[in-house]
Amino acid sequence: MKVEGKKQQILEGAIKSFSEKGYRGTSIQDIADALGISKGSLYFYFKSKEDLLLSIFKYYIESMGKKSQELSQSTELSSRDKLRKQITMSYELYDQHKSFINIIMQERFDLNEELHGLILTLRANSLLATRIAIREQYGPDAEPYANDASILFNAFIEGYMGFVIMEGKRFDIERLASFILERMDQMIAGMIGSQADIMMETEVFEQWSCMAAKTADSGGKPDIHAELEVIRTIIDKSELSAEMASEMYASLQLLGEEIDKEKPQLVLIKGMLSLLKNSKIVELKKPVFKLEAIIGEMF
Repeated sequence: MKVEGKKQQILEGAIKSFSEKGYRGTSIQDIADALGISKGSLYFYFKSKEDLLLSIFKYYIESMGKKSQELSQSTELSSRDKLRKQITMSYELYDQHKSFINIIMQERFDLNEELHGLILTLRANSLLATRIAIREQYGPDAEPYANDASILFNAFIEGYMGFVIMEGKRFDIERLASFILERMDQMIAGMIGSQADIMMETEVFEQWSCMAAKTADSGGKPDIHAELEVIRTIIDKSELSAEMASEMYASLQLLGEEIDKEKPQLVLIKGMLSLLKNSKIVELKKPVFKLEAIIGEMF
């Protein structure tokens, strides 16, 4: 069995033991016995019970983050379908990871900096993906309210999820998704119609998302798609001609797609960066140079 496969087997066995006996009530020996391996074999992969717990957190948070990223980058789903899938996926992930949730609910843990960073990244990327889908779904009239709407959309999901986790309440997921989307339609139409006050300014939202959207690995690099979204927002606010804005949007999309490839072509990446750097939009200079620095570290 490959090392990664063995590590995953240990993680899943530990989750089962922790959910049955509690984290503090489970010893390394208990986990080893349940898996039918020696304690020494377990220590080969994890140096302590605390290290094992940290790995469990990372395993699930990164797994959820990957699914969320795949959804936001899908070219096969409409913006409305992405919003619907974001709702249903939240409940599907809970069903898949109940044991992990039980561990969290049973005992309080002090989150270290790495875990805190992972959770912030997950939340920031979720809000950014929601904001993009809301812009696409509801059009330019909804643009001023996209920040507030993305926060409220996630609050809907978290609110109902609370009853699922705490009270064991079961919902028809597809019916609930339709209900939430219909409320979003009404809410955004109401915001536009009444010219509602804006609670979350774009500048504040982006400052938070840029701070939060950092990976928790040793490099601590900001999430590349969060940086691209910041640049996109600046272009949205600019007075560029429709033709030039369209060209820059296309460059951003190509840049994001190329970076996500297993073997990105640096020539293409540099070409897209050059176009952005030569823009006459003064506000773009700082985020574009920041993006260039991040890409330089990655490749």
